[in-house]
Amino acid sequence: KDSLFVDYFSKDRDWKQHFLSLYNALHGTNLQVDNTRLERVNLEQVLYMDYYNDIAVMVNDQFILMIEHQATINPNMPLRLLEYVTRIYGNRIDSKTKFSNQLIPLAKPEFFVFYTGKENIPPESYLYLSEAFPKDASENHLSDSELTLELKVKVCKIRSKTPSSVVQNCPHLKQYVKFLKLIDESKADGQAQPLTRAIRKAGRGNILKDYLERKGGEVLSILMTEYDYATDIAVKQEEAYAIGRTEGILVGLEQGAHQKALETAKSFLAEGLPPEIVARCTGLPLE
Repeated sequence: KDSLFVDYFSKDRDWKQHFLSLYNALHGTNLQVDNTRLERVNLEQVLYMDYYNDIAVMVNDQFILMIEHQATINPNMPLRLLEYVTRIYGNRIDSKTKFSNQLIPLAKPEFFVFYTGKENIPPESYLYLSEAFPKDASENHLSDSELTLELKVKVCKIRSKTPSSVVQNCPHLKQYVKFLKLIDESKADGQAQPLTRAIRKAGRGNILKDYLERKGGEVLSILMTEYDYATDIAVKQEEAYAIGRTEGILVGLEQGAHQKALETAKSFLAEGLPPEIVARCTGLPLE
């Protein structure tokens, strides 16, 4: 779901339209694609294996909007985002100019976390870097107004009966949240091919319709790649046995990484993914 969010709002053919809808909802603006300069400034995973981020987009060369998609509450998000934005600035500035006597203009950063979990938190809240600093009553302790380093992250709960206002104000985000609900419902009913059925239901319900019509197979691949074996093992067992009964073959699940890879490959193939993609995702030989 994280990769799906990133693809829809920052990589897809129509990502600029999707992203601007999100930006306008967060800021109460009405920017349009044809007169707004948007530039992706993400840290790529290939270069920074430990430091790649979800979405970072520069708007009109003045603002960097950074969004992280999270299913769990992580109190260290301010620290992580501090690392991300520092590296982004470093990538864009010639190291020599930092020693110049001229002030280097910087795009103003804004930080958001879109939370999709089930913990009972307010629709909107904040995380602060300063919460990690030691708290003491010494004379040298700085008050909040005297802090020399701070980073504030706005946390928007986007999946609940009372979500953040950004969900209602952004049609594209609202559609995305509805699609997540369809995925969870399809996985919970215990039938085979839950992701394929969720995509089909979305099409019939006019949810992300254009996007899924163009990229249904790719979306399925994204979701299947992130379909974690350990946390969803019960669902996978039910699918494997359902598939086995349909074909007249009972498949027994055994211990070991190789057997897990085989079972995962069967689920992938049952979802209709090409063998080449299945081989790459599971590490099994194509044969």
